[in-house]
Amino acid sequence: MVRVKCPKCGHVNDEGAEKCVRCGTPLLKVRLDIKRPAPQPRPASAPQMRFHKDQEIAGRYTVIGLIGRGGMGSIYKVHDNTLNETVALKTLLPHFMRDKVIVERFFNEARIARQLSHPNIVRVHDIGTAGDVIYISMEYVAGQSLRGKLEAMPAGKRLPVKTALRVIDELCAALEYAHHYTVHRDIKPENIMLTEDGAVKLMDFGISKLMASGTVTATSMIMGTPYYMSPEQLRDSSRVDARADIYSVGVVLYEIVTGSLPTGVPKPASQIMHEVPPALDAIVAKCVDPEPDERYQSAGDLRAALRPIREIVDVHGSAALPARRRERPASTSGRRLSGVVLVLLTLLLAGLGLWGLENQRKRAAEAVPEPSAPAMSAAEREFADIADMIAWIGPRVRDEAKGNEFMEKVLKRADTLWQTAQVASQQNRPKALEQARQALQCFVAPVLCPQDMVFVPPGDVPLRDANGGGSVKLGGFFIDRVEVSNRRFGEFAEEHWRLPPNWDPSQPDAPVTMVTLYDAQAYAASQGKQLPTEAQWARAAYGAKAAPFPWGKEYEPDSSNVREDEDARRAAPVGSYEKDLSLFGCFDMVGNVSEWTRSTFGPLPYAPGDGREEPEAPNFGTRIAVRGGNYNGTPEEASFLNRYWRHYGTKASDLGFRCVRELPRTAEGIEALLARRAPAISG
Repeated sequence: MVRVKCPKCGHVNDEGAEKCVRCGTPLLKVRLDIKRPAPQPRPASAPQMRFHKDQEIAGRYTVIGLIGRGGMGSIYKVHDNTLNETVALKTLLPHFMRDKVIVERFFNEARIARQLSHPNIVRVHDIGTAGDVIYISMEYVAGQSLRGKLEAMPAGKRLPVKTALRVIDELCAALEYAHHYTVHRDIKPENIMLTEDGAVKLMDFGISKLMASGTVTATSMIMGTPYYMSPEQLRDSSRVDARADIYSVGVVLYEIVTGSLPTGVPKPASQIMHEVPPALDAIVAKCVDPEPDERYQSAGDLRAALRPIREIVDVHGSAALPARRRERPASTSGRRLSGVVLVLLTLLLAGLGLWGLENQRKRAAEAVPEPSAPAMSAAEREFADIADMIAWIGPRVRDEAKGNEFMEKVLKRADTLWQTAQVASQQNRPKALEQARQALQCFVAPVLCPQDMVFVPPGDVPLRDANGGGSVKLGGFFIDRVEVSNRRFGEFAEEHWRLPPNWDPSQPDAPVTMVTLYDAQAYAASQGKQLPTEAQWARAAYGAKAAPFPWGKEYEPDSSNVREDEDARRAAPVGSYEKDLSLFGCFDMVGNVSEWTRSTFGPLPYAPGDGREEPEAPNFGTRIAVRGGNYNGTPEEASFLNRYWRHYGTKASDLGFRCVRELPRTAEGIEALLARRAPAISG
């Protein structure tokens, strides 16, 4: 029997219905077979294309074996002789190269996924051709798809709730990162890989932004898998946002805990499987709400909603959960702040709550202004919000900054910026709001700065070379005090990644090296951080004055780990040289190892809006900016002002990295960041 799914409410109607029986919406000409469609056989005339064991492909890949074969192509396990590792080679059969949409989707998968480097996303390396076949080389995942896992389970059995929640948590982590770049549009069990140790790897970004391509735009075309698609995606795949993926995640969650798809008005999962905690029902319902505005607005929000359920299930099992929960349970995991900071932040957030109530009262009053009072502009309203926040935060953060010379300087800068902003506001100068935003960043820095990072205040940084240059304006951000060490990268790799080929556990405090840009980006994403832009690295190194070294204009021997003779050298433990401490408190920016940035290498002057800070699709020919001296370099090369580049796939024994965490610029962003910290603090 053939049925039609409503594009508004998702109800599956009987064959022949012209309007949805649930909401009355006219039905689209989309017919869905309730049974899973069988794979379409390849035309008999299609040529056979199969690589054999030990065959070399494109002068780079040696075939190990066939992983799987589908209607559109095959996936091979191969050895990448360039990267010297095992990868998967996804091929498209020759006769499909005549289909413009399929080829565009295939290339699109490589273009989109090559931007993404996250422990829970299958990373893509390269795209190329071999004879009449095009291929994508990607990370080899030893394991199986979530679909394969579900189908292999005995009849009537389901994934344990604890496992299901962990899978969805890691899927949300992948999407929270990916949504900075794209919308997946095809979340389903077939595209969720499970490694041998159970970790999640999201794959197949081929539909992502495909509809935005000028060559295949068609509002009537439906891209995705219908049962997992949101109503708005059924209507028009080109105009969806991250909330469409949230809908799909809700469908997947419901399916893996119940074994059924939530069509029509789904029965609560806890009524189908008694192991499912009733608290999960409201979360699933919110995910699959037909209206995008009623769903979770981000993967991070969904992840946060599931976290308290996970914590109780992990410790006590699902039976410990009450039918209805209104408050998040206390959590003692991951608390790294001192007791003083906890008390301070608790008071701070309580104050922000009162501030929010007062602000709502003020806004309500402003909603019906007196006839003679002009309405506030958006800029004026944000300035007023910043004023209220600073009034609450200022007295509280001063206690936290006592005894910290640098943070005390930051607060003095905050006071100066705020006084300047107030004067500028009174004089209606356009710079008032930006100065107020910078002041707010400085005020919140003492309570939000992670223990292993330092705060770099907002300001200018000069970037110049022999051909000239200019200055770049930057907002405030946090940056790692030292380079990422073998110990820290090893802890990350043990759970999520691969170890570098030269990783030495006997040198835990040495900077990790032999890491590609992909490796560095993946580590950063796992920590909720990013690699610095070239401008951010320079700002952290020397601030607004382009000094060659932290201690002056001339290099001083033994002040950093840089080659001074021809003897064999190696990287020192991070933070070994006191004199190379930069203006804002970072070690090893003069020497030890050079460091990746996330900027493509380009001529100066440096223009943040020219695409260099967020390279769209780096490949093996892309030059990435690398900054800082290293132990193999000369003292002259150790200057803060020197600029380098490496191809993004480079691995080198004198190349490592450190990470940044950016602060929101606006009052709304700062308020949201403080609110996200509230559960961990007040719990």
